[in-house]
Amino acid sequence: MRSPAYLATLFGTIALLAVVTAVFTVLVDPYRMFGTPTVRGWTELKPRAAEQMGIAKTYQLERIAPKMLLLGNSRTEIGLDPSSSQFPDEQRPVFNAAYAGRDVCTSLLMLRDAMAVRIPERIILGVDFQDSLSVARAFSQPVSGQMPQKSDAERRLLVDDAGHRNPQREWQVWKDRLAATLTIDALLDSVRTLWDQNPARSPTMTALGFNPMRNYQEFVDREGYYGLFSSKRTAYRRQYAAYTPPDFAHPSPIIARRDRCLSELATLATENRIPLTLYIHPYHADYLDMLGDLRLWESFEDWKRHLVRQVTELQRGSAEITIFDFSGYNEFTTEAVPYPGDTKSEMRWYWEPGHYKSALGEHILERIVHGQTDFGRILTAANIEAVLAEIREERDRSLGLARDPHPRSVTPAMAGPRA
Repeated sequence: MRSPAYLATLFGTIALLAVVTAVFTVLVDPYRMFGTPTVRGWTELKPRAAEQMGIAKTYQLERIAPKMLLLGNSRTEIGLDPSSSQFPDEQRPVFNAAYAGRDVCTSLLMLRDAMAVRIPERIILGVDFQDSLSVARAFSQPVSGQMPQKSDAERRLLVDDAGHRNPQREWQVWKDRLAATLTIDALLDSVRTLWDQNPARSPTMTALGFNPMRNYQEFVDREGYYGLFSSKRTAYRRQYAAYTPPDFAHPSPIIARRDRCLSELATLATENRIPLTLYIHPYHADYLDMLGDLRLWESFEDWKRHLVRQVTELQRGSAEITIFDFSGYNEFTTEAVPYPGDTKSEMRWYWEPGHYKSALGEHILERIVHGQTDFGRILTAANIEAVLAEIREERDRSLGLARDPHPRSVTPAMAGPRA
């Protein structure tokens, strides 16, 4: 074959393969980049969406244009189901824009993006004690005069931090389209999506941003809840033992940054007359016991006081902000863990000490959305000390029960989702 004909055939073949690959990946849409209609049993579940969470969450958020916005980290992402019957029809659609492993500053970015499409009618934000903790090396400062580089998440937004049209958005969209189509990862993830469509076991991110945590169920079926609790406790204790107790009177740069993000988020809500609900997660008693064992309980209480002070200052600007505290020792958080080797018993409320199931999230929503049930407490400047004292009494009573706080570990320790 002559060189011109050979080259034409070669490039034609490459072009054809590229087109076929692009069409295939767009139709499968493993990261929900394009919003392609799904086919039950073929592309309905998106087991690889977590690998491109920024793409999956941001573009799906813009397509949904929610009236109700759920924000936070993995605890909210796993715990609050936006398809819950607790949400009235007039407040739908609801989107879970919570982002695993991120803090309130990412929640601020997601709110800005949501507002560029539609002003939400209500915001529910899960706030986490872990966000106030850091290790010593995290206190290092950027080089003087060095401007921080914008992340893909920031470049992906419809607007910048001033609320103006984001000039970097168009370039980031094309970059994401390329990553979601003409890459080996996108091709392989599309094949895995077709292959992994087990409704009981396949991980996924729903069209409304919810993570049902089916990969945890697979681990439970093998090891039981005891093994999952044990491995996560080992990981949590190693992680939290390295944290420096926060000093809210002299906040570290990390705490100051997150405080600014929360203030900006609340200001956006106030300026647009959006009711904002903050809620403290219902950590399992084992998690709370760990805070006591590692001498972080006083810091946990100080964090709540600090949060209430922040909200009190913000409410002086007529902000409609409410704080619910679901932490403490009660019928839900003291749920018993099955014995070692028991792979048949189910836990109703928890996956492991730091992550609760959407079944418990239903009770959270029942309290927040409808004001029903006695689960959780509303925190105010007037009652914060009384609430903290009540929880201390609950803890003392609970610690008197026969409960094994240190079950044996399993190896290797399971990493699980980052909060």
